[in-house]
Amino acid sequence: MSVRMPHRMLLIAGAAAALAVMPAAASAAAHGRYTTIDVPGAAATFAISVNDFGVVVGSYTDAQGVSHGFIDRHGVFTAVNDPHAGTASGQGTTVNAINDFGVLGGTYTAATGVSHGFIDRRGVFTTVDDPHAGTAAGQGTLGNGLNNRGVLDGTYIDGTGVNHGFIDRRGVFTTVNHAHAGTAPGQGTTLGFINDRSAVIGFYFTSRGQAVSFAGRSGRFTTVTDPAAPPFSTLASAINDAGVIVGVYGDAQGVSHGFIDRHGAFTTLNDPLAGTAPGQGTVAFALSNRGIIVGIYADSHGTTHGFELNNTP
Repeated sequence: MSVRMPHRMLLIAGAAAALAVMPAAASAAAHGRYTTIDVPGAAATFAISVNDFGVVVGSYTDAQGVSHGFIDRHGVFTAVNDPHAGTASGQGTTVNAINDFGVLGGTYTAATGVSHGFIDRRGVFTTVDDPHAGTAAGQGTLGNGLNNRGVLDGTYIDGTGVNHGFIDRRGVFTTVNHAHAGTAPGQGTTLGFINDRSAVIGFYFTSRGQAVSFAGRSGRFTTVTDPAAPPFSTLASAINDAGVIVGVYGDAQGVSHGFIDRHGAFTTLNDPLAGTAPGQGTVAFALSNRGIIVGIYADSHGTTHGFELNNTP
C-alpha cells in the first residue's frame, strides 16, 4: 500500500512468498457484505484484528503522523494509547490483537524510536520486551498476536538488525527461527498471529533476500502461496482455530488483493471500493472463528480505510 503503515503492516508489506507447493488453479472471488471502517477524523485507518464477538481493533494515523490504537465495538470507537508511547510523527500505539476476553496486544514506539510490545487488560498496560531484543532506535519488540490463553507472539529485532519470532507464555519467552531464514541484518523470521491451538503465521527472509510465508506449529511449518499470485508475492497474515488463513498478494501491476486459504482452496478478496492502480487494492489482515474478516483497502485517491467482510461463503 502507498501509505505509511503501523509496524505489523510494515513487516508484512515488506515480504514476498516463495515457490508454491500447492497445485496451480484459479482463485474464486469472495462474496459477502463489505463495511468500511473509518475512525472519525483519522488520516488513515487500519483494521487489524477481530474477535469472535465482532469487536474490531487496529490503529489510525492522525494529521501529525502519530499512530493511535482503537477499539471498534460495532461502530462505537475508543482510542487506545499506551502511556509510554512517543507522540511525534512515526511514533505512537498500534493495537494488533484482541482476544475473546477483550484483552489487547500490540506495539508502541517510544520517543527513543525503540519498539515495545504491550498487553492491555482493560486499561492496565504491561510492557512486553523480549530479553534478546535490541535497544537502539529501529530495534525492540513487536507484539502481534494474542490468543484466548493469553499467549502473545510477535517479532523482536536484535542488536544486529536481524528479526526473530517469539512466543511469550506469561513471561516465558521462546524464540522461533525458521530453519531456512537468513541471518544477516534485515533478514530472519517474523511471526504474525497465533491461534488457540498454538499455530502461528509468519514469514522469513532467506539469505538471498527472498521472503517465504509459512503457517503451522514450530518445527512443522508449511509454505503458503496463492496459486493466482505471481512468484514471490503472497503474504500470509493470520490463521484461525480451524486453520483457515488470510493474507494478501500483489499482482503483476502492483495492485494488492486479499485472499482466504481454506486448506489449499484459495478465494480472492477485493473490497468494491478499493482502487485498481499500483499501490492500491485490498489487504486481509485477520479473521475470526466465525468467519468475519478485517483488513484495509486503499481507494483510488490513495487513502487507506479499514474494512470488515461478513457472510463469506
